Amino acid sequence: MNWLVKLKQGLHEYWLSLTQDLRILREQPLSATDLNQAFVEASLPTLKFYLLLALATVIAALGLLTNSAATIIGAMIIAPLMNPIVTLAYALVVLSPQLLKRAIFTLFTGVILVIFIAYFIMEFLGLRTVGSEILGRTTPNSLDLGVALAAGAAAAFANTRRSITNALPGVAISVALVPPLSVLGIGLSLGKLGTEIAFSLGVDSNIVRGSFLLFITNLAGIVFSGSLVFLFQGYGNLKKASIGLVVSLFFVLILFQPLGFSLRQLYIKSVAIPTVLKVQQNAPNLFPRSAKFRSVKSRYARDGVLQLELEIKLPAEDMINIQQKVDLISQEISQTLQEPVRLDLDIIPFRRFENKS
Repeated sequence: MNWLVKLKQGLHEYWLSLTQDLRILREQPLSATDLNQAFVEASLPTLKFYLLLALATVIAALGLLTNSAATIIGAMIIAPLMNPIVTLAYALVVLSPQLLKRAIFTLFTGVILVIFIAYFIMEFLGLRTVGSEILGRTTPNSLDLGVALAAGAAAAFANTRRSITNALPGVAISVALVPPLSVLGIGLSLGKLGTEIAFSLGVDSNIVRGSFLLFITNLAGIVFSGSLVFLFQGYGNLKKASIGLVVSLFFVLILFQPLGFSLRQLYIKSVAIPTVLKVQQNAPNLFPRSAKFRSVKSRYARDGVLQLELEIKLPAEDMINIQQKVDLISQEISQTLQEPVRLDLDIIPFRRFENKS
């Protein structure tokens, strides 16, 4: 077994050669005094903060209305709204009343500014349109909470290391703050019309309520995970941070119910179409082999029942006992998904003619 001993020794020496300089490169977190000063400056309600936030809102609102993902990402980078949120997480850990009040004030006034500007832009332009970028921010689920928790941890850690502060723009892109607030302003301008348009496009969600829930999800996730990262790095102490952690955890737990329900709906919708195709293969008596799918859509109706809309082409001579087959297909899909299903089947009859010469 000498070869095994030599192999272990060789690997150990190779590892040491790679890591011998890590102690030099290992960066210590900022001192509590330096970090506190940085957050004091970051949380100030300055003209620069509101100007950048206003410009970011204009960009975000126009990007949402033109359905431009690149424009919306640009707004995320410019927007400074992450600063008071991360400051809030830090203030809860060190239990600084002055810093806490300032962060809350700056955040609250910033939120109101974003909503107002987006509302004003929508009213000024007079547009009555809802694109996919707007709809995509009206149905948050548990996955969005996971993104917010990861982003909050990354933001807190990046703020404590000078060498990686350039990661903060990436954090701003990963978690949406200004876009959902802009959608909220747009939704307030549209009113009930916005919800009707969204429903006609297959999204059963209230634009104002959905976008606000997304923002609150991001806010709660960032504050909670950011507070934990600050605490684990030695800022403040558990006794001081306990109240803030309990409050932020309380909001996170409250959000689990609606977000978890949305995630389940997303999952059911994602497997609904493959289930329909599977039923077609496994039950040829329900779907004639001559049937050709034109489209298969799934969405939740306003009464909470999963609604499947199928459009198929079917030879006229095969159109026998259609209503009975629709009922049986609906039962089969419902049993597979373990959820009530309403099936709408549109049939395009056709007759094929071939030359006999």
